[in-house]
Amino acid sequence: MTRKPGSAHGQSGSAARGGVDTAVVAGVTIKRASKVWWPDEGITKGDVAEFYAGIAARIVPWMAHRPLAAERCPDGMLGHCFFHKNFASGLPEDVPRTTIRAKSTGRPVRYVVGGSKKTLLAMVNLGSIAIHVMNCRTESLHRPDWLAFDLDPSTGRFADAARAGQLLREILEEVGIRSYPKTSGGRGLHVFVPLRAGPDQGTVRAFAREIGDRMAARSPELVTMAAVKRRRGDRVYVDTMRNAFGQTIVAPYSVRRRPRAPVSTPLDWDEVTPDLDPARFNVRTIGRRLAGIDPWADIWRHRQALPDLPPGRDEAAETALARTRRTSRPSRRSRAA
Repeated sequence: MTRKPGSAHGQSGSAARGGVDTAVVAGVTIKRASKVWWPDEGITKGDVAEFYAGIAARIVPWMAHRPLAAERCPDGMLGHCFFHKNFASGLPEDVPRTTIRAKSTGRPVRYVVGGSKKTLLAMVNLGSIAIHVMNCRTESLHRPDWLAFDLDPSTGRFADAARAGQLLREILEEVGIRSYPKTSGGRGLHVFVPLRAGPDQGTVRAFAREIGDRMAARSPELVTMAAVKRRRGDRVYVDTMRNAFGQTIVAPYSVRRRPRAPVSTPLDWDEVTPDLDPARFNVRTIGRRLAGIDPWADIWRHRQALPDLPPGRDEAAETALARTRRTSRPSRRSRAA
């Protein structure tokens, strides 16, 4: 390897040489460990394995008993990636898997089931960088234990996602819901709401959709619910479809295939500001943050029931809409012209 594994996130390495261009990380053999995945940063496949081994106590609980999918990028930043759900082969036999029939095709899909450092590292060995998780556990696939919003800025600017995130927080707090933001690892923002057991996927998705509609009504120049990209303009797309059976979202603390190897990082709402650079949280720097206070430490102590949302008036939205109409109305002079 070009450098000692583990140096990417400031912890001592636990890898041992396992043969020609292999490393053994936490008991898992990583093939082609010295392959450089981020040329500009000099981060190798082995470094990513060491990173995940070092933060397993943080990331594995988010994967436990959940079906997983992965972005496999065998050549890192230099090659193509593909989204992989069906792990019928290629992994050690003792890696747990579960069969779920795809809703769209009815065909069986063999998902990996998370819950151990070994499983996570076995996926890295296959070239996986980002790990995606479902909002439910294998024993209750149709009963999610979190609701998620994916705020995707059409401009590619995190500043826009931050503004939309604060709007989302405001609307959720108005209906008594506590939420938890994290960087997506890209330019977007993810917002989680921990749920008490009970509502099914359809109920959760309908609630998320209603909140998204309220966001778009209150700030139509900032956010949109338009799924078709050409209709979004420069607005932030509020993606609520992460709340559907079979859908996934990037796990907290997952690495992303982006410049600087950013990590999807839990935040405190006070940190969600337009000037935040989400790439500051990356494979090389995240260790310093993990030594501090975890802003999501209490997330599972705040599981919530979804409130009823009757289609009543949203006075703030109506005021914003009226203001938009006034500012867009042509003046008498322009009409006369």
